[in-house]
Formats: sequence, C-alpha cells, structure tokens
Amino acid sequence: MSIAGELPREFEAPFREALDHAAKRQVGDLHALLTGMTEQQLDIALSMCGFVAAYTAINTVNRRWPTDGGLRLMAEKAVKGFEEDAPYGATEENVYLYLSKCALGFQSYADVFGDAFSSLEETLAAPFFITIDLLATFAPKEKTIWEFLDVIEDAYEKAWLLDLNLLPALMVRARMPQPEGASDGSGGSK
Repeated sequence: MSIAGELPREFEAPFREALDHAAKRQVGDLHALLTGMTEQQLDIALSMCGFVAAYTAINTVNRRWPTDGGLRLMAEKAVKGFEEDAPYGATEENVYLYLSKCALGFQSYADVFGDAFSSLEETLAAPFFITIDLLATFAPKEKTIWEFLDVIEDAYEKAWLLDLNLLPALMVRARMPQPEGASDGSGGSK
C-alpha cells in the first residue's frame, strides 16, 4: 500500500520513530513499535522506506536511474561501517535486492524477502536498517540524515501533486547546467 500526497502525522511519526530506533540500534524498541503499528501504518512505513531508498539511490547518481552495477556499489558502500546491522537484514546482498527489486523494481517486499529471515522481527526490521544505513551513507555532506529525510518527504508530497506530463520538462531541468554553488533542489548544491 502507498499513500499519495501529504503524509499524515499518524503515518509520518511512527515511520520516523522506527528509523530513529534503527539509527540508534534500539532493536527491542523498534520491534515493539513495529508490532504495535496498525496494518495501515506498517504498510505505509514500509512503502516510505522503499521511496526513501529509491530517492537516495537516484540522488546519489546525479538524478539518473541507477545501473545494476551502481546499485551493487551502493549496497557495498552502505554496509561498510555498519556491520553490526547484518543480523537485522542490512547485508550487502539484502541492500542490493531491496534497492533493485523493491525500491526501484516495484516488487513487493513480501515477495522478495518472504522467507529470507528466520523471524518476524528480522523481517520487519530489515527495511528500516537498510534505509537508515543508506541515508547515513549517502545523505549530502551538508545535511544531517534527518534534514535529508525532510527533503525526501517534501519531494514525495510534491511528486504526487504533479502531472506526469511535466516529467520531460523536469528531466530537461535536471540536466541543465547550474551555476557553481547554486542549489539544485535535491537537498544539496552542485
């Protein structure tokens, strides 16, 4: 399930809280939060993990659709320094599969990872650990993870309001040269 438009507080708050627990490696608190969410809150939180991961991947490669090799390199970089997250699903292979199959391939998380983990807790936690590791690795240097997440959520809300007929114009704008130091609208500057 996905929510189009503005992300209501009853969905945004638990999503951000889950990411915060993952960032702080508060596994027990994360599991308690996730199992206490309504089905709709959990579905939307998982959808938002996918959107954040996809946005981060595309932003990382200068607003282009990442190649398979690029996704593999992102997965490799995302797990370096976060080896302690491997028991929660944030392995290089899982990050790659999550990016390529779920976030950018639009396959359901359950279809891709349905039997990959030994417990419900691992199954639920993996997208949050993967997402927070991607944010920690690829957020623009001048932004905190949370500031970059604000940019992504704002982009999510605005994207649902746009007519897809604007896509060619946005693609042209994205490729236009920008003056040195000018904001490029991606949460950073060129």
